[in-house]
Amino acid sequence: MSYLALYRRYRPNTFEGLIGQEQVVKTLVNQILSDRLGHAYLFTGTRGTGKTSAAKIFAKAINCLDNKNGSPCGVCASCKAIENPANIDVIEIDAASNNGVNEIRDLREKVQYPPVSCKYKVYIIDEVHMLTGAAFNALLKTLEEPPRHAIFILATTEVHKIPATILSRCMRFDFRLIPDEQIADLISKIYDEQGKKYEKEAIFAIAKAGEGSIRDALSIADIALSYSNSVLTYNDVMEILGSSNAELLYDFVENIIKGNSGNVLSTIDELCSLGKSVGVLIKDITLILRNMLIIKTCANSNDILGLPIEKYNLLANICKQTTEQRLIRILELFAESENSLKYTNHARIVFETSSIKASKPESDYDVDALLARVKELELKVKDGIKVEISNQNACQKVENVVESVETKKTVAKQAISSIPLEELKGKLLINLRKNGSEALWNLLQTVDIKVVGSILTITTFNDCDQEFLDRIETREKIDQALNDFLPFELQVQLDEREKILDEIDEESKRLKEIFGEDIVIIKNN
Repeated sequence: MSYLALYRRYRPNTFEGLIGQEQVVKTLVNQILSDRLGHAYLFTGTRGTGKTSAAKIFAKAINCLDNKNGSPCGVCASCKAIENPANIDVIEIDAASNNGVNEIRDLREKVQYPPVSCKYKVYIIDEVHMLTGAAFNALLKTLEEPPRHAIFILATTEVHKIPATILSRCMRFDFRLIPDEQIADLISKIYDEQGKKYEKEAIFAIAKAGEGSIRDALSIADIALSYSNSVLTYNDVMEILGSSNAELLYDFVENIIKGNSGNVLSTIDELCSLGKSVGVLIKDITLILRNMLIIKTCANSNDILGLPIEKYNLLANICKQTTEQRLIRILELFAESENSLKYTNHARIVFETSSIKASKPESDYDVDALLARVKELELKVKDGIKVEISNQNACQKVENVVESVETKKTVAKQAISSIPLEELKGKLLINLRKNGSEALWNLLQTVDIKVVGSILTITTFNDCDQEFLDRIETREKIDQALNDFLPFELQVQLDEREKILDEIDEESKRLKEIFGEDIVIIKNN
């Protein structure tokens, strides 16, 4: 095979070539230069962020006879020996296919043998989280006290699956997602070297599609390299990524903002006829709405988005027709519909329903949606635009949202004071019994309950009961048991007679301590 994939061809051979992991590189280089090497390392992070590359570079660097600022020279006998696939001093193990206890036992036996041509024998165990429980147990003792000539490097994308006993024996290094700008710079250099002409926006689109993974981005760049012999454009990259027709999607979003429900459904029919799945369509629309939200809130929005100027201007013009609150609500609707796709066989109906709801705010009675409509009305009034509301129901809903809190409290007080006390107490006891709160059910049958205005007062006859009822979890159970009624304020108090008796007991105890129990006699009248 003559052609080598870009991500393999441009795999870094030195720490200087490792992109976006400065915090890892600095620590490893300092350990090499100061000769303070650990016996076990754990490299964790998302796929394509350089974990295996860093492990290979580190293995060469610690064995290099003449390292350059911590990086391997690549020309000494040790570096050349490690580059040889037949080398037995740097061993790579794929834990996904060698995850049994027998493989780890074999490793434990062979690790005792010293290296042949290098200073250290290095074991790189990739996807280490795939090992079985028995295999981890077999590896545990070797990791704790390995031979002086052995160093282990464990790499994983799912560190939470590794036992704590293994984690505690390793130096952990977290590999971060690579910034889009650094990935774009790398792809630009590769294309320049390959003689490929490109638009800047196309390169940035490839970098963003990688989502922080260099390997994913270079795989897309590899496809784009062969896509056409002419200049690589932004639209070419969108075609490669399988994104839906951008113009149709922009029209779709604009029709939602303008409330043109008929056009929304027509555009959905046209988009689905292109063969795109509903899940892909929702993701593409969500991305556009997210870009609009960035345009609406950030001053340097296109520095973040990296869109072609004509597409950026088109989105900016659509943004002028709506508010941040409306965009957030539309995003929530499509996020909910994307989640609903997992549980339905009628994906298109779910998509169409969410789209109509997004285009018709008056049909959405969610509080956030109502607040967004109020905000739009405020902006129109501020701009001196005459506002006409033909839908009386929608108008009434808006008025309900902005109704004063004090009015609601007054209504609640009047409503709860009209509830018969026996009905209230009976409902409370029945629901407590249903919820399994037996102790509270028994206690409330021995106390007095009164309702005054919006205050529900429970009077107890001893301090222990009062303390129990004052607990947060007890109050929550009472609130839950009375959730059919309007909100009220719960108040717990000790019976006045009990307070007086407690005071008499305290005073009697004090007098007996002073004069003696045989002299002080307490008489009950």
